[in-house]
This record gives sequence, structure tokens and C-alpha cells, in this order.
Amino acid sequence: MNPLLAMRRIDRADIELGERLISIEMSPADFSSRFGERHSDHPPDWDAPGPVELWFFELPWGHKITLERHTSIDWFNIYLESLEIEAVLDFLKLSDFKMHVDAHMVELLRTKSPAFTKHLQHCRLFRLDDNGNRILMREYESRRVADYYRRVYEARCHKQLYWVEPAGPEH
Repeated sequence: MNPLLAMRRIDRADIELGERLISIEMSPADFSSRFGERHSDHPPDWDAPGPVELWFFELPWGHKITLERHTSIDWFNIYLESLEIEAVLDFLKLSDFKMHVDAHMVELLRTKSPAFTKHLQHCRLFRLDDNGNRILMREYESRRVADYYRRVYEARCHKQLYWVEPAGPEH
């Protein structure tokens, strides 16, 4: 497996910030096959309605997340440290699952908490194809996510040039 694609398991103490923003419906079997063995049982200081198990990961571009799986229902929550919501959902390949994003909390964090938006700056990933054409690959929520995917494409050893630019004012 390409090391650029791997999540790194971390400890709870490695996460300074996090807010529950996403809830996903997923069976315990699917969850375990994707994320492995739990990192922690329900700690005494963890505020959750009912028993939970916790997982802590750092994504390849530096975003640290907490996964909180409820043991009595088929739902888990994702705590984010930045509003890179699309990037996290894409990386974890969760788009086919039933989900809820707490739009009220996202808007509150966007307007009142600079810590959750400090990494945000919409950027576009481009490539130069073999015929000299500039191709827009995708737009990302932050430069660090766009740079991560640029490195992923470069690691594939294609002879094309990849680069990142800030999204224009029309965004």
C-alpha cells in the first residue's frame, strides 16, 4: 500500500481539538473491517449518551479525527479538528452510507471559531497532460488536502506535472 494513503493511529492525548460534526450509519462488522480494533473503551470523562468505543487517527495531510462508535446502535460519530468535511468523507470512502452533517454546528464553528477554519482555503489541483493541456483535476477545501492529493498523483510516477493553485474569487 502507498504510504501516502495510510491513516496513522494516534492517542487521545494527540488530539487537541475536535467537534462532533458527522454521524454515519454503519453496521459494527463494516465499521470493524474499515477501522480495526478499538483504541479505547468509553473513558469516564467522555460525554456520550450510552456506551461508546473510540478510535483516534491522523489523516495523511495532518487532520486528526476521533471516531466514536455507539455500541448499542449502528451509528458512529466523527469528531473533526477542521471543517475539511468533504475531504474526510472522501478519504474514508463514506459517501455511500446514510449520514448526517450537523449544519448548525458547522456554521457556528465557521463564524465563531477560527481554530476550525485556519486550514481552509479552497484550492484547485491541476495537471498538465501530454499535449500541454491544463486540466482541472478537482477543487479541495484546503491547500493541505490539495497538496496531499498532488503528492498521491506524483507518487504514481506518471510523467505529468501536477500543481495546486488557490481557487479564484468566483468561488
